[in-house]
Amino acid sequence: MGFLKNVATAFTPSNLKQGLEAARNPPTPEQMEASLAALTPEQRAAYEANMAHVRQAQAESMAAHGQALAIEDQHRVLRGPAGRHLYGASLAEQPSPDEMQRIAAEEGPWALVRQTRAAQKGDFANALNQTFNRDAVPQEDDPAQRVRIQAEERAARAEARAPYRAPHARPVAISRLATRGATQLSEVLAHLGASGLAAHPERVYGLYRVPDRISGPITPHSEQGRVVEWDVVHLPPDAPGPQGVPAAPAAGPPVATSFRAADHWVTRRAGEPAVLDEDLAVAFCLWAGIGPERCLGLARMSEVRALRNGDEDHDHLRPLVRGIVAIHPPEASGMFERLAASAPFAVADPAASGVHVEVLNWGEVARVVHPKIHHPPAVPSPFPYLPSTPQELIRSYLEVVGVGPEDCYSVQATFDRPSSLVPGGLFTTNLGPRQACADGQDRMRTHACEHVVLVYRDRPEHGAGRDRWRAYQEHVLQAHLHKGTGTRAPLHPDDDLSDISSSFLRGAIRVAQAVDWVDTLGDEKLPPYRYCWPLVGGGPS
Repeated sequence: MGFLKNVATAFTPSNLKQGLEAARNPPTPEQMEASLAALTPEQRAAYEANMAHVRQAQAESMAAHGQALAIEDQHRVLRGPAGRHLYGASLAEQPSPDEMQRIAAEEGPWALVRQTRAAQKGDFANALNQTFNRDAVPQEDDPAQRVRIQAEERAARAEARAPYRAPHARPVAISRLATRGATQLSEVLAHLGASGLAAHPERVYGLYRVPDRISGPITPHSEQGRVVEWDVVHLPPDAPGPQGVPAAPAAGPPVATSFRAADHWVTRRAGEPAVLDEDLAVAFCLWAGIGPERCLGLARMSEVRALRNGDEDHDHLRPLVRGIVAIHPPEASGMFERLAASAPFAVADPAASGVHVEVLNWGEVARVVHPKIHHPPAVPSPFPYLPSTPQELIRSYLEVVGVGPEDCYSVQATFDRPSSLVPGGLFTTNLGPRQACADGQDRMRTHACEHVVLVYRDRPEHGAGRDRWRAYQEHVLQAHLHKGTGTRAPLHPDDDLSDISSSFLRGAIRVAQAVDWVDTLGDEKLPPYRYCWPLVGGGPS
């Protein structure tokens, strides 16, 4: 009863009124000095000790705030309205701990509450809409109106991009062809020959398997009999060819030199960067003397299917990169066998040989302009200043940086890791409307693109072009698309836990790794890293 009596006495209306009044009208410096002067030496010493703890806590709070800002800057790919919609209010938009203390002291605690609520306004509604996979803006259902709206949005984006366009930018055409999974590569090579592009690799920017799964529910564990689309990115037929490029020697049909991801091609140690698929293909081209004007493309060989693990609860479609091919004229025949005989070998950063590799984060853009992976992109777009497809992002980069096909080894819309392609939000399914395919038929489609990758011979004018690209991203796209791609991350063998002192924690991590391995790969033993497994000096064989 004594405790309850003391609590009741502490929370009298008079005491509450005094506390609120003190919060609204904190003492002035003169009043504080007078109060301190009335303290005994012992009380003053205790006060100073407490204040030292307060100052230390404030310094630690500001340091933690600075670290949080740095982490957010590394992972917040989108800025502006799209970033606010996707991630919520940025820490940079909210007061720092020092500012909070100042606002509370000068304006009172309710002013701080109002400012914090204003900074976070709309975050809950956005999170709720994303949880239930609701459209950010009402969608247009009429096909003709969708085409009109898309054209208007693209025209507005082109106008916004015009000031950043390279003065020597070349036109870009994208030809899409339908193949079958079992014969896709041979069909692509046949198309290159029939179209005449095989004889003019200097007119080709690159080619790639379109990172979509068509008719996924029909045969989810195999693409062999399904339609698989490819894009060939090239100069339009009526565009003049590159100037100053020597005429290509007479050659036969193009050749596809393949590198399997499961094979041990590259030496890597723990802590070194993972091998980017294109790094290995570029190393081959440089070693074989195949310049970009003789290269038709570097294409990741991939598939989108469910893993054969017999677990219906985790029987989701997954994008799987099985290797990469370099498509080139046949004069480099025999080089692959000589290179294979020396594997595994060291592969340097292509930049050391004057080749620039750009990886752009399309996945984060897709989360706001194409949030439903089994449906077409949103029309109208909730954020029409962002490109609506990865193909538009490819065109934009080539146009702004000013890369010509004679300098281009590869352009790709692609993916990287075998993550589950599950629909986002509650009350959604893995089925969507039929969408047009390259053969003229309408089929269900799952969009899986994560990255846009461009590989080209660097020139001084390309450096200036990348400066324009950074300015275009900052001021128009309000994005930093080079962030958050996860490529070339440091390699960590599964059994390297030597830096963890706790045996219990090491055991828990091993269990978690085992569970994650089973959930991710099922009964199919894909290597944790492509082209470089096992690691030198660590990792299971």
